[in-house]
Amino acid sequence: MRPEMQEAWSLIRERVKQKVSGRTLYRALDALQLVTIEGETVVLGLPHEEYSLAGHLNAPTVRRALEECIQEAYAFRPRLVIIDGTTLHDWHLYQRKLEELRRLSEQGIRRREVESRALADWDAVYEQVGRKFAETHGRSLAINRARYLNEALALVREAMRRLPLETDADERQLNRIVERIATHAEVPSALVAWLLLYGAPSHSHESDQAS
Repeated sequence: MRPEMQEAWSLIRERVKQKVSGRTLYRALDALQLVTIEGETVVLGLPHEEYSLAGHLNAPTVRRALEECIQEAYAFRPRLVIIDGTTLHDWHLYQRKLEELRRLSEQGIRRREVESRALADWDAVYEQVGRKFAETHGRSLAINRARYLNEALALVREAMRRLPLETDADERQLNRIVERIATHAEVPSALVAWLLLYGAPSHSHESDQAS
């Protein structure tokens, strides 16, 4: 850091001390160093062994005092960043960590969006198999429940070609649908799942008649 910048920072620090009070806070301010100024971003750093004092500096009244004194010295409203470390290397490391956190956050948002869309679609399938049963005539007859089972399985197989089945949430949604079909058809849910995953693709009633 250039000597004139260090001198300016020393004066700013003393001005801040006039606005706040506290022995531990003064210790934190004495340890606080100017790392760099990039545009309107003012990067201040504490030595690694003193970083436990950062909480005192991040208190709203102290940050406001720092910002006011820096603004008086440099004639711009600063964006203040306080980091662990006092070198440009520490600042660059801080930026890389922020970028990685931002990337992971964006990935998480995208993943949640995909999962939400998938859940909404699986919910639609859940409602469809319910409506399909409501539309089935003579539901008390086993043969009509068998026809419903065949049609519901065909509907779910088609959905499985369109919708992702990659996460635990997807599996739970599909299982929920299987349970509903099993309840309506009055058959074991494991049998419905087996037919869905391993059984032969269903044929329509019309194709059965044609054969």
